[in-house]
Amino acid sequence: MIDYTNTDYTVRDDIVASQIRAWDSLARPGTWWTAAERIAIAQQVRASRHCSLCRERKQALSPNAVEGRHNGSDDATAPLSIATIDAVHRIVTDPGRLVRGLVDAMIADGLSDAHYIELVGIVCVVTAIDGFARTIGAEQAPFPSPRPGDPARLRPKHLVDDGYWTPTIPFIDGQSTGLYEHANFMPNVGRGLSLVPQATRTAQDLMLAHYMPYTSVISNYEPPNRPIDRMQIELVAGRVSAKNDCFY
Repeated sequence: MIDYTNTDYTVRDDIVASQIRAWDSLARPGTWWTAAERIAIAQQVRASRHCSLCRERKQALSPNAVEGRHNGSDDATAPLSIATIDAVHRIVTDPGRLVRGLVDAMIADGLSDAHYIELVGIVCVVTAIDGFARTIGAEQAPFPSPRPGDPARLRPKHLVDDGYWTPTIPFIDGQSTGLYEHANFMPNVGRGLSLVPQATRTAQDLMLAHYMPYTSVISNYEPPNRPIDRMQIELVAGRVSAKNDCFY
């Protein structure tokens, strides 16, 4: 359970609520992964932060120059392929050097590009919420128990290849189905997870509470009821992005 009452900080109710919804979603069957597999992926996110192989690769000229086994690869509650575990660890620890080969390796392993996108969505949820807890000195939340059920395995109909690693849902189609915000644009990063619409919805829900609507990013919008102003918000966001090797 996510609870920040024993910290030195007062956390807004909408932040806590969005994190609880996202955390609970980890334990439900996804679109392509079972609930047990989703929790196993989440466990690998945490394991990657203490992975000796990842540390060696981070220091190497090329991550492919260092071979070995990832820490935590034997601790998952559900079996994950080597390619899947490697993708999680690389996304978390070395995002600035990600290559399309990650997607290709998972597809060669019998999975799909949609499996990869759902995996990225899980990584984002755990990274964001764990990072928030560490920042305010709170304990990391225990993972919920996986629930029974099968993945929906529904691939969206309206997909286009815009030259990214995976296809995405165009803005017009996503807006008409309620997937995107009702505005006159959606940045590419907002469409990045749209191959798995539920991952997009979870990411948008977290963003509304922790940052602001995509449609307000390029305006002079001042989020209401925030203890810091827009300029301070952007300073924090920019610094965090730089520390996380974000090159977007």
